[in-house]
Amino acid sequence: MKREKVTQVFCWGFFLLFFVVLSGNSQVWAAKSLAGKGIESVEERRLLLSLQKEKEKIEEREKKLDMKEIELKTLTQEVDKKLEEIKKQRKFLEELLGERDEVRKKKIRALSKIFEKMDPEKAAPILNTLEDDLAIGVLEGMKSKSAGKLLSRLETEKAARLSVYFALHQKK
Repeated sequence: MKREKVTQVFCWGFFLLFFVVLSGNSQVWAAKSLAGKGIESVEERRLLLSLQKEKEKIEEREKKLDMKEIELKTLTQEVDKKLEEIKKQRKFLEELLGERDEVRKKKIRALSKIFEKMDPEKAAPILNTLEDDLAIGVLEGMKSKSAGKLLSRLETEKAARLSVYFALHQKK
């Protein structure tokens, strides 16, 4: 890949050098070629020289456009590489997040079993202090009968919030 780029840059450099040398002598060549074509009028020579200069400007512009196109292709390749790298990093992060969520679920299931084995009178004050998301996770991991007993001993407001959650997010 690098060898191709070096070859390509070398070719373009040689190409540009050739045209710079050529353009320096182009007016001399144009005057000689006009004299050989049998153009006698000064106006005709002026017009032909003007057309020749326009042609040179257009060719120069085309060279610049070609160089810009090469530069654009190079930048496009770099952007594509960066996007591919970002996709790989995103996939890696998603896998890490998935692993983290799985570990969190295992810990909540273990905590649910602990709460299920506890006396509801002792477990309720602890569950009252937990954030709602964690409390919901603990109750979801418990058997319905044990969760019901524990829910009945929670503070009224917290029990109501958790009940609303279970009513709206029932597994089907």
